[in-house]
Amino acid sequence: STGMTGCGMSFIEKHQQFLLWSLLAVSIISISSAGAVFQLMDEVKPMLRASWRFQATALFMLPIFIVQFNQVRKDPIMMERLKLPKTLWIIVGSGLSLGLHMGAWVWSLDNTSLAHSLLFVTTHPLIIVLGLVLMRRYVHKFQIRGALIGFLGGCVALMGISTDGDATLIGDLAAFVGAIAVVGYFIAGRNLRQWMPLFVYIFPVTLIAAIELALVSLISEGTSISMLSINQSIFGWISLAWAPYVLYLAIFPGIVGHAGISSVLRWFSPIIISVAYLFEPLIGSFIGWMFGTMEIPSIWTWVGGLILISGTAMVIAGERELEREMA
Repeated sequence: STGMTGCGMSFIEKHQQFLLWSLLAVSIISISSAGAVFQLMDEVKPMLRASWRFQATALFMLPIFIVQFNQVRKDPIMMERLKLPKTLWIIVGSGLSLGLHMGAWVWSLDNTSLAHSLLFVTTHPLIIVLGLVLMRRYVHKFQIRGALIGFLGGCVALMGISTDGDATLIGDLAAFVGAIAVVGYFIAGRNLRQWMPLFVYIFPVTLIAAIELALVSLISEGTSISMLSINQSIFGWISLAWAPYVLYLAIFPGIVGHAGISSVLRWFSPIIISVAYLFEPLIGSFIGWMFGTMEIPSIWTWVGGLILISGTAMVIAGERELEREMA
C-alpha cells in the first residue's frame, strides 16, 4: 500500500513538473511572438500600437482583478498596505516603466531588425549588474565577467548593422532603453508581489502603461480619440482590421505570456525564468522569419547574439553562486 502511494505521489509530482515546464515553454513562445505580430502592424504608429496592446490586455484582466480585489477588501491588513502612499507610488512607477519599456521596444521594431531588437531588449540582466557596480554593491566575479562578455557580444552584433539591411544604431539604442526601463518594472514587481495578489498588481500597472502610451501618442504621433481614421485612433484596435492582431497580442504575449511567467515564479526560481527569457531572441527571430517580417540575420548578428546570450547566462550563473554563498 505504501509503495503504491509512493508511486502515485511520484507520478503526480512528475505530471505537475511536466505541466509547469510546459506552461513556462508556452509562456516564452507566446512572449517571443509579439515582435513579429507588431511588425505586421507597421501601418500604425509605434506608441499607438503599444497602447492598443495594453488597452486590450487590461480589458481581459479586469474581471479577474475585480474578483481578487473583492477578496483583498475582506483583509483589513492588506487593504491598509494597499492604501499606503509608498504602495501607490510603486504601482505608478511600475506602470510608467512598463509603458516606457513597451513604447521604446515597439519603436525599435520599426527602426532596426527584429533580431537586433530582441537581442538588445533582453539585456536587462547585464543592466542590473552595471547598476550594482555603479552603486558599489558586492557583485560576483561571474557576473562581472558575464557583463563584460555581454558588452563584447553587443559590440559584435552592432557590426551587423552594415550588412543587416534593417538594423540601425538608433533602433538598437531604443531597444536597449526598453531593457533599462523594464528593470524598474521588475524591481517594483519583486517588491509588491511578495504580498499582493497577481491581478491586483498587474491590472493597474497595465492600465497605467496603456494611458501613458495613449497620451504620448496623442502628443507625438498626431493620433486622436475620433474613429474616422482607425489607423490613427486611440481606440482603433476595436475595428475589424486590427482587432485580431491586438487580441492575439493581449491574450498570448500579454496574458498567457506574462501572467504565465508570473504564475510559475511560485515554483521556479527567478534564475530559471531569466535563462528561459534568453530563448526569446532565437524563438522570436524564427517566428519573424516564418511570418516574413525578417530575413536571415547576418553572421555578425548570429555571433554577437551568441556571445551576448552567453554573457547573460554567466550573469545568471553568478546570481546562483551568490545565493549559495549567502545561504
